[in-house]
Amino acid sequence: MRAELWQEQRLQLSLTKELVQAIELLQYSALDLEAFLYEQSLENPFLEIRRDRTRQRPGRTDKDRKQWLENISARTETLASHLLAQLPGLMLSGKEERIVRHMIAALDEDGYLRVPLAELAARFSVTEQEVERGLRFVQSLDPPGVGARDLAECLLLQLERLPERDELAEMIVRDHFLPFAEKSWKALAKQLGVSLGELQRVFELIRTLEPRPGIHYSSETPPLVVPDVIVARGADGDWMVVYNDDIYPELGWNRGYEQRIAASGDRQAEQFIKEKYRQFAWLAKSLEQRKQTLLQLMAVIVERQRPCLEFGLSALKPMTMREVAEELGVHESTVSRAVRHKYAQTPFGTIELRRFFSSAATAGAEEEVSSVQVKEIIRALISAENRRAPFSDQQLADLLRERHGIAISRRTVAKYREQLRIPSSAKRKQYTGLL
Repeated sequence: MRAELWQEQRLQLSLTKELVQAIELLQYSALDLEAFLYEQSLENPFLEIRRDRTRQRPGRTDKDRKQWLENISARTETLASHLLAQLPGLMLSGKEERIVRHMIAALDEDGYLRVPLAELAARFSVTEQEVERGLRFVQSLDPPGVGARDLAECLLLQLERLPERDELAEMIVRDHFLPFAEKSWKALAKQLGVSLGELQRVFELIRTLEPRPGIHYSSETPPLVVPDVIVARGADGDWMVVYNDDIYPELGWNRGYEQRIAASGDRQAEQFIKEKYRQFAWLAKSLEQRKQTLLQLMAVIVERQRPCLEFGLSALKPMTMREVAEELGVHESTVSRAVRHKYAQTPFGTIELRRFFSSAATAGAEEEVSSVQVKEIIRALISAENRRAPFSDQQLADLLRERHGIAISRRTVAKYREQLRIPSSAKRKQYTGLL
C-alpha cells in the first residue's frame, strides 16, 4: 500500500462557539439570561452590567410596570412551620414532641403521612402504640385532615371536626368509601336503607371538604414570572408590542480600564483587549438579535391572534409554530426556542407565549377552530346541562356538530374533557332536585 498526499474541498456547516452562544441566548428565560450575563462579566473584566434603566421608553407607562410587578409572588408559610407553631398548645412530653416533630417532617406536600407506622416506630426506637398516639396529636392540628394516611381518612377527619356531625356521611366515608366514590349509589342506597337523595346530600357535603389539606402551604419559593414583551393598545387604538427592557441588565464596555491596560504598551495585553472586545461585541449583537426575534415573533402572534387579545384565550385561533416560522422565514426550532420560558403581558394577564399556539381541532367547520375554543365550548355545555341527566361524551360530540359545526369524535371529546378535569357523565349525575 502506497502513501499519498491529496486535497479535497468540502462545504460543511460548523457551529462556532459564538453561534452556539446565540442559540442559547434565544432560549434563555429572563432570569437565566441575567445569570448568564453576570457569569460573562466575571470572565471579561471589561464587561459592565448596568442596572440603571430609569428613562421612559415609547409606549411605556408607570401603570405597565406596576402591572407586571404585581405578578411577583410573596413567600408563603410552609405546612411544617404552620404545624410546628401549634405544638406548644398540646402540652407534650419531651418524647412525644420528638415523635410528633419527626412525623410532621415525614408529611408529604399534600399533608399526608405515607410512611407506615411500623417503619416510624423502628426509626424512632419506640412502640407502635406511641407512634399512633403521636399521629393522633398530628391529626388534631390545623388544617383539618392533615396527617391522614389516605383520602378516606382525610375526609373522615374533617367530617369529625364539623360543628354539626353527620353520622351518615361519616359512616359512608369510613365503611363504604370506594362504592360511594365510584357512584355505585343504587346498590349502596339499598344496602344502607337510604334514598338516593340522601346520598346526593352526602356527596355535596363531601365536595366542600379539602382532599389535599397541605395544598395551601408551600415548601418552595413561588416562581418569579416577569413578561419579556408587553402587548397593549397604542394611542391610535391598534395593538403594539414593546420589549420589556426593564427586566434585562444593560451591557457596557469599561473604557477607563481598557485605557489603563493599553497604556502598559504590552502587546499581549493589547491582544487580550481585542479578544475580550470581540466577545463583548458578539454578545451585544446576540442580545439585539434575540430582542428583534422576540419582537418579530410577537408581532406575528398579535396579527394572527387579535380576537384572543380582544376576548381572552377562549377566542384563541389555530396557529402552529411551523406556520409562524414560515412567515418569519426561520426554522421551526427557532420559534420553539424563542417561546421557551417567555411571557407576554396582555390585557387579560401575563401569558406564556406557548399558550398562543394551538392546533386546529377540526377541518369540518366553516372556520377552523382551535382545541382551546372547543374545550371552552365543552365546559360551557357541561356547566349548563341538567345534572339529573348529564351529557355523555357522544351527546357532547353531537351538540358540537349540530350547534357549532365542529365535527370531532367521541374519543376526542373524552380526551378534552379529561384535560379539563371534568368527570364522566356517570360521576356528574345528581339524584336530587338540583338543576
